[in-house]
Amino acid sequence: MKKLLRTYFPFTKAVVQGFMAYRINFYVYILGDLFQIVVLLYIWFAIFSSATSEMIQGFTFDQMIGYVVISTLTSMLIANDVHWDISHDVQSGNIATSLIKPVNYQLLKFFYCIGNILINIMFLFLPLWGCYTLYDFIANGTLPNLLHLMLYLFSVSLSALILFYINYLFGLAAFFVEYVFGFIFAKEALLRLLSGQLIPLSFFPASIFNLFKFLPFAGLVYTPTMIYLGKYTGSDLQFNLLIQAVWVLLLMGLTQFVWNRAIKRLTILGG
Repeated sequence: MKKLLRTYFPFTKAVVQGFMAYRINFYVYILGDLFQIVVLLYIWFAIFSSATSEMIQGFTFDQMIGYVVISTLTSMLIANDVHWDISHDVQSGNIATSLIKPVNYQLLKFFYCIGNILINIMFLFLPLWGCYTLYDFIANGTLPNLLHLMLYLFSVSLSALILFYINYLFGLAAFFVEYVFGFIFAKEALLRLLSGQLIPLSFFPASIFNLFKFLPFAGLVYTPTMIYLGKYTGSDLQFNLLIQAVWVLLLMGLTQFVWNRAIKRLTILGG
């Protein structure tokens, strides 16, 4: 483990150093997501104002505020650019240099991803989560449940792994098609919906929700957010954590399979 960290941690450090040099792009990205929070809160305020009940699909308005904020922060926390990095490596030809280095390419990208997440934690998640926690304490007199917070952190760690492997797979598409940008943008749009970032998955019809909860996408945002809010306890908690863990293992195996196929294709194209 010590040798592994000594070999790959410099790549994580390089990501953080690169961020310190080009911070403006990161802050513009944050403004976009903050705008999304404001828009969603306004929409839900209008929905609850016109509703005949104080609770909709098991959510009060205060709980919906928490869902919107925590789901958006979760998506921002686990975000990474692995798919763009891989597609750039392939299209620029840098993949050839990476493959002759005495390092594992997937581990290389994984430690890049860790660098992204560290930046997200320090400069995004903690400040915004602190502001929301302060608001919740002033408005409702409540503080985060420590057990829920610990379980949330465990769940979001699995979420980060799931998203890493999903993005890694989409990055590998660059080995097979010339133009991956359309695939990636379509993926981003689908993930916002299927992960529960735009609307809680429980708002879908029961048959659709029962399908969604077995897919890996629910484990990205919906599951950790529901854990944070205390909506998942007991057997529901265990079941959803198990689904996340199973998808981590399945996606890990799938990425290795696709990588082996991609490398053979790259060799053929290279003559």
